[in-house]
Amino acid sequence: MGSNRENLTGEWSGQFSYPSRLGPTTPFLAHLRDDAGRLTGTIIEPDVFFGGPTLESSLHGTRHGSSVDFTKMYGPTAPPDFANPVDYVGSLSADGNTVSGVWSLLDLDGSFEMHRDAEIGEDVESEAQIELPSPAPVR
Repeated sequence: MGSNRENLTGEWSGQFSYPSRLGPTTPFLAHLRDDAGRLTGTIIEPDVFFGGPTLESSLHGTRHGSSVDFTKMYGPTAPPDFANPVDYVGSLSADGNTVSGVWSLLDLDGSFEMHRDAEIGEDVESEAQIELPSPAPVR
């Protein structure tokens, strides 16, 4: 696999799922910067539990070849329940356009998948302005 396909810099759209229907499948948008395998970025997602418009978090981690490992940390305006970091571990597809794997938070874990978004360019003024689909209600 060439280094251009491995570089994760750009916009990614995805979703994460909770185990055993503990929460809805939640969409997210990630803006990643991959500097020789050092990952930084931001994630924005709808606030499906407390009814706010969006939650924003920072992302820090690494990419070694097709292995991806990062931690998501919610910002200071997030509800107190979101104070713990969320760890993500996944694999980059052979074509370099999909990362899939698992996330974990304390004693909870689930799956995630994200896709390189070819339609969203670097000229996006603010991730907060991007509309995310409404999540399904928690049952």
